[in-house]
Amino acid sequence: MLSRFMLLACLALPLAACVTVSNTLPMEEVATFRVAEVKVGFAQGARVNWGDGERAFAASKGAPATESDVYAKTPEGQAYIRNTITSKVKGAMERHLSAGLNGSRPVRVEVAIKEITIASAIQRILIGGQHTMSADVTLVDPKTGAVLVAFPGQASMAMAGQGVAGAILDQAFLPDRVDRVVDSYASQYRNWLVRA
Repeated sequence: MLSRFMLLACLALPLAACVTVSNTLPMEEVATFRVAEVKVGFAQGARVNWGDGERAFAASKGAPATESDVYAKTPEGQAYIRNTITSKVKGAMERHLSAGLNGSRPVRVEVAIKEITIASAIQRILIGGQHTMSADVTLVDPKTGAVLVAFPGQASMAMAGQGVAGAILDQAFLPDRVDRVVDSYASQYRNWLVRA
């Protein structure tokens, strides 16, 4: 019973953070937008917890997975992980926003990642957990630099298989975990912006 309560509490927290900011732009104005550029970076003090990325970097250096955390802490390892995440977020935002913004007025989307956590299989087997991402998103007029609308602290979550069976099924049948949470984040932002 307690574990169900904890799971519901963990699910409610990221979802509650999603509805705290209102989109104040008139829909007629949003309909004129076209995404000209997506810029993605990391906020100061951003936290990244992505074991698969650490292991991928270690493997690229010919190191065993057991030493991945050591390699990931190097400046080169941090750059590899952040560049990979940046590329994935940029691609997801471009993909989702290009489907909804087909106007003639160019806009720039600026994303500052604050946290991304991919729950490991061990964590999900022992205590449970989800994949989460939070970032500040700002829509900017690229000509003037004026902020059109900001969504600070947007948080998103992607479900993850729990327990032994869930972790195995998650690994075998679902898309890559970081792709899943990034895609969820981009989709959620698009829906917020166009009020879908």
